[in-house]
Amino acid sequence: FIDVHNHTDFELLVCPTADSLIKQGVTTVIGGNCGSSRFPLTAAMLEDEDKYVSSEFGLKVDWQDLAGFFRRLEEKGQAVNFASLVGQGTIRAAVVGYNNRQPSTEEMGRMKRLASQALQQGAIGISTGLEYAPGSFASTGELIDLMTVLRESQGIYATHMRDEEDEVLQAVDEAIDIAEQAGVRLEISHLKIGFLKNWPKIDELLRKLNQAKERGVDLSADVYPYTAWSTGLSIFFPLWVREGRNQDFLNRLRSPQLEPKLREAIKEAETNLGSWSKVLIASVETEKNRQLEGLDLEQAAKIRNQSQDMFSFLRDLLVEERGQVSMVCLGMSEDNLKKILQQPFTCLGSDGNLASTTGRLSSGKPHPRYYGTFPRAIAEYVRKQKVLPLEAMIRKMTGFPAERFNLKQRGLVKPGYLADLVLFNYERIQDLATWSDPHRYPEGLPFVLVNGKLVVDEGRITGRLPGKVLRNNGQGQVI
Repeated sequence: FIDVHNHTDFELLVCPTADSLIKQGVTTVIGGNCGSSRFPLTAAMLEDEDKYVSSEFGLKVDWQDLAGFFRRLEEKGQAVNFASLVGQGTIRAAVVGYNNRQPSTEEMGRMKRLASQALQQGAIGISTGLEYAPGSFASTGELIDLMTVLRESQGIYATHMRDEEDEVLQAVDEAIDIAEQAGVRLEISHLKIGFLKNWPKIDELLRKLNQAKERGVDLSADVYPYTAWSTGLSIFFPLWVREGRNQDFLNRLRSPQLEPKLREAIKEAETNLGSWSKVLIASVETEKNRQLEGLDLEQAAKIRNQSQDMFSFLRDLLVEERGQVSMVCLGMSEDNLKKILQQPFTCLGSDGNLASTTGRLSSGKPHPRYYGTFPRAIAEYVRKQKVLPLEAMIRKMTGFPAERFNLKQRGLVKPGYLADLVLFNYERIQDLATWSDPHRYPEGLPFVLVNGKLVVDEGRITGRLPGKVLRNNGQGQVI
């Protein structure tokens, strides 16, 4: 299976056996999504990155570009094949910093050169995360200009759109416009609509995408088979609050002068959600608040005797955790998910990360998609609900993503193709990860091969590392 939308990168250096990926049948993973990649890094960014990665994962960050990062991966080895996009947000941070302003002509040129360098070194495209600073500060025109560098390498533009809730229709118009004006291929990341009041927009959203395809826009989208999304808890505060570096965000949270505006924003978020019980705390940084992991926000606030003042609870928790609180939000429609799955232009992408039931990657209560995306798609939406026939769902996991991302000799069972294979029992395949107990491997996938070597044998992780780092060869082939 091919996971086209994942956030795994340096985690492969922590857990080269790629446990949660191979156990659900993933043989190739694409990282660098949502505008964030582990390259390019300026000297200052390298220092910050090294502090974080060394303290959290015990790793030394000694690379600044894609070539250096890929070299580290190849020295270590990994069980899965890995390809990467380069993040527009990371590029913008390297040139403009975390400032909310338009780049100068000289800065725009530097950003394009950094993007071109990453593509020449093997990146398969450029990603954006337009709900997150600093990538969100880019105008449509700036993004069109940057994406033109993709033409030569035939790379893809993968976008976490500017909005997935109230302004989702305007956001999809922008995504299509960028691809059309730049003359590049488009991948819309984790296609969805958040919040109950916006769910009826699904038909118009799909109409816009199909009309764009009819007029020649080369587009596709990925989707995960869950009705909950996951990101940082800070997302409930407006973009202007999150502008700049993490310390700037924390200073604004603590500002008495800004408190009335911040309270208003949290009240609006509560109205959109309907209830804070729909938001689960996935992970925190400190031991002090570890007991809150897996609880919904109402439960967590009650434990801290702050249930009557959700703003104070959210502010205090984020300040105590230095902004590093991840959450899961139950805010999507099952009917919309089925409609998206049924579109011929969609494929599977977990939007997850590498995890394991033991070691450094076993902490927190992450979204179950880390472990269960691909088995769940088959068990729930083919075998149980019959949303799609099996062969159509398998194509969304294999041949279609290989075709969209130009993965040469992968995605099909065919003579001469590389033997990335999954043997599963259709009657038994089942995701087991839940919201309360997410660190659980699925069942019913006894054998997984990567490049002809068994990485899962009778359900057991073999420890072999036959995966390859995949690079765009500059001619539209990822090998």
